[in-house]
Amino acid sequence: MKTVRNNRWMIWAILILAVMNITTLITLLVHRSHSPEEIKAASFLQAGADNASMRYSGRYFREQLSLNRDQMKRFSEFNPEFRNNVRNINLKLIKIRHQMIREMASETSDTEKLNILSDSVGHLHADLKKLTYKYFMDFKKICNREQQEKLEQMFGEMFAGDNQPGPNMQRGPYGRGYGRRFNN
Repeated sequence: MKTVRNNRWMIWAILILAVMNITTLITLLVHRSHSPEEIKAASFLQAGADNASMRYSGRYFREQLSLNRDQMKRFSEFNPEFRNNVRNINLKLIKIRHQMIREMASETSDTEKLNILSDSVGHLHADLKKLTYKYFMDFKKICNREQQEKLEQMFGEMFAGDNQPGPNMQRGPYGRGYGRRFNN
């Protein structure tokens, strides 16, 4: 009887190990199909999306602006839709950027296709900015004067983070980390 029980445990252990090995192999094969650059870019974008998600969360705004219950109720009416729309646009941007990289890396790059993809990125960025200013305007309506000033400062900081890296891949208020600054 003891050997029958031991055999059952061994069979279950072997089955579990076999399933784990198969899932490990499948994972390796799936990840092998992605280039290291794509994996790195996806993890970088996910980290940025998580950070942005925290910046637009109700808790963040409630704490930063000292929003009351009524304001939070009104905030919850427009915030989820905004976050969902931004998320969808960011996912589309990631997809287009991957398409662009694949097209640029191909042996016979199609510049017409690259132009179309580039234009798509521009249109999505414009949509993102429109959503953001509408979000700001909705938010501004529920805030008092002091909160509006703080909100303007917060969004100013968020928009300042939109600058693209300069030639040395450094970010800064003028597209570069350091260098000449021109005054108008």
